[in-house]
Order: sequence, then structure tokens, then C-alpha cells
Amino acid sequence: MQLIAILLITVSILALLSGISVLIGASKGSRAKAFMFFLTTFGVFGWAVSMAFCLTMDESNVAGAKFAIYGIYLFTLIMDLFIVVYTSWKTKWGWLAITISSIGTIFMAIALLYNHQLLYSEINLSEAGNSITIVRGWYYLAYTVLCGLEGLMVVIALVSKIKHTTNHSTKRGWTIFLVGLAIAWTVAGFFDLYLPLYRYDLIWLGPLAVSIDLITHYYGILRYRLLDMSSSWLRMLSHVIIMSLAAIIYLAVFFVVFISMFKVPSPSTSVIILNAIMIVVVLLLFPVLNEVSAYVRSLSSIKEIDIPYIVKKLSVISKEYINYRELAEFLADHMHFQYVGIYIDNKLYSSKAIKVTSTDIAKIGSIKPDGKDLWLPLDEGVKTELRSTGVEAIAILKDCRGETIGRIVFGRPLGNISFSNRNITDIETIMVLVATVISSEKNPTKS
Repeated sequence: MQLIAILLITVSILALLSGISVLIGASKGSRAKAFMFFLTTFGVFGWAVSMAFCLTMDESNVAGAKFAIYGIYLFTLIMDLFIVVYTSWKTKWGWLAITISSIGTIFMAIALLYNHQLLYSEINLSEAGNSITIVRGWYYLAYTVLCGLEGLMVVIALVSKIKHTTNHSTKRGWTIFLVGLAIAWTVAGFFDLYLPLYRYDLIWLGPLAVSIDLITHYYGILRYRLLDMSSSWLRMLSHVIIMSLAAIIYLAVFFVVFISMFKVPSPSTSVIILNAIMIVVVLLLFPVLNEVSAYVRSLSSIKEIDIPYIVKKLSVISKEYINYRELAEFLADHMHFQYVGIYIDNKLYSSKAIKVTSTDIAKIGSIKPDGKDLWLPLDEGVKTELRSTGVEAIAILKDCRGETIGRIVFGRPLGNISFSNRNITDIETIMVLVATVISSEKNPTKS
């Protein structure tokens, strides 16, 4: 049960983080609906945490178990109510669904708080597993019917949304949520409402399934623009959710492997703490390892240019003071040329020292372009002379506005590849980005 409790708590925390992320990231027009999604995730969080405590409660802690049982069934009512509100908001018959669900939730909650014996007759705490003896009376029947009715109303609301939505992306997002929620609701209905009449140890599958579905729906909100999101906090919270999900997967795999190898019910507390520390260390190191991996991959792919990596680095460079010599060195390394030079304001900034005279520099600046072509036409005499210095080709640096700001000089490609065999489209794309970066620094008011 220790593994189950950890899984329940961590997954429900992820669901709650999804709700918080949506609430913080929602624009003004979507804030009310985002708040309903947050309250739904809050209900799932309370449901799962209460269940985790109930299933792992010590035999002597009957009062704590009673409190946890209240949490299981009251937070379920909260979750069901607000998922009805979230899905039925501004639909044709939404007001009726919300009214029925609200009245039913209030009645069932007050009845349970007034007399818990309507729900269960005794609490059973033992090493074999904690459970309650459910009273098969009108209250549990009404509770089950209300949950089933709310599930039906959610399905009707989502089908209505899908039917009346013309946007294909939005339609797909709500369809995925409908399918996922139908599966999760079926799992919860079987393991949390029907099966507890006979056995209670599998009740944890309900909140686990619903939590996973809400986390998936969070992805759908972002991917299919189901809500209007605008906050700058969204990226950071999404990153936290992804990292936490990775930690949960690692922890689950570790528990399975540990129990299988050592044939014990669960790891000791010290082993769990050590693994938690290692998870934190690995997740903190992950951005650094990812950056190093991208850097090495870009350097090692001699026959190809890693456009995404270069674009990422140029976007960082554009926000700083530009050292043209370092920029030339970066381009030579990652575009895989023996030499790259940037000719700006009658000065040539080289990635390395080559045999270029002042006369050669003057020639570079005086060569006129041929129409709209970025590559400068070089006669055989000039080509031969420049190649003797290590220069293979010269192109114009034009920014995104079409303004010429200088020249870029290329040496021989690395890896015994001829210049004609290089991907010219990739090279020209990078040239435009370089020109835009340089132009942004030279004319900050225009950028």
C-alpha cells in the first residue's frame, strides 16, 4: 500500500498543478471556466490524498481513518459537481445540469456529515488492509445514482460541445477529453462504487484514472487551445508538471524492480528518501545534460546543419552585445566550415587567421550582387585568388526587411564535402537569421 499511496499523492498533485497552471495562465475571458477546472482538480487531489491516508492508516488511528473517509466521499462530490459545471458552462441545457448536480451534492454532503452511519457501519483497520463496511441502504444507492447521473450529464455536455464546434482542432481536443473521461469514469464507477460493496482494496484505481485523465486534458487545453491561455507563468508550470511526471514514472519503475529483485513488500524509508534525492538531482541536472547533448550533436553532425540548435543560440545572441569574431567562430563550428568571416562596416571578422590581404578585403566589399541572388558572382580569376587564401564563397547578408548590412565569407566545408553538395537552403536560412541578429543590434529601434 505504500507504493499505492505515493502514486496516488504524486499523481493527484500533478492534476492539481495542472489546474493551478490553467487558472494562472487563463486570459480574462476564460478565467471563470479555468477556475471550474481548477476546482475539479482540487476535488481529485482531496479525493486521492484522503484515500491514500485511509488505506495506510495505523490500526490505532480510528479517528484519523474516519476523517479520511469523510474526505474520500465529500471530495468525490466536489469533483463531480465542478466537472459538471466545467463541461456544461454556457451549453444549451447547462443550467439544468448544474442545478441538479448542485442540489444533489449539497443534500448528499449534509446527510453524510449529519450521520456517517448512512454510508458505513464500521471501519476495519488491519495489516491485511484497511476498509469500511458499506451500508447497502438508500444513501449509498442515491450516492451511486448521483455520480452516474453526473457522468451522463458530462457526456451530454461534451457531445453538445463537439457537435456545435466548427473548429476542427477544438473538436478534436474535446473528443479526446470525452473518450478519456468516459474510460476514467467507468473505472472509477466500477472500482469506487460497485466493487467496494465486496472488496475495498482496489478503490485507489478510481482517483488514479481520473487524475491521469485530467493531466491529459491539461495537455489538450494547451495543444488544442480549448481555453485562451496567455500567462508567462504557463511555461514554467508546464515544465514542473513534465519533470514531476518523469519523477513519478521513475519512482513507479523503481518500486516494481526493487520489489521483484529483493522480494520485500516495500523499500525502507531511507531507500525511498535516497531515491527522492536522486530524482531531484537528476531533474536539476537534466537541463544541463540536455544542453551539452545538443551542443555535441550539433558539432558532430558534419554532413548536416542542426538548424534548431543554431536558431536557439542566435536568439540568445540577439539579446546580448555581439562579438562578431565569436559569432564567426560559432558559425564555423556549427555550420561545419573550415572558415567563416563576417564583413561589416569595411572590417572582416574571421573565425580563424587566414591569408587575406587588405586588397582581398577591398575586393569583398566591392563585388556587386547579381539581381536578387544572395551569392556574389565571382569570375574565375577572383575565385582562384580567394581560394588560395581559404575562401570558397561570398554571400550578401540581408535581414528580414531585405536590407543589405554586409557580407559573409565561407571557407571549405569540413568532412571532404564539396561546397556544391552542402544544403544551400539551410545555409541561406542561417544567413538571414545572422543578418537579422546583426541588424537588431545595430538598429535597436527598428527591431
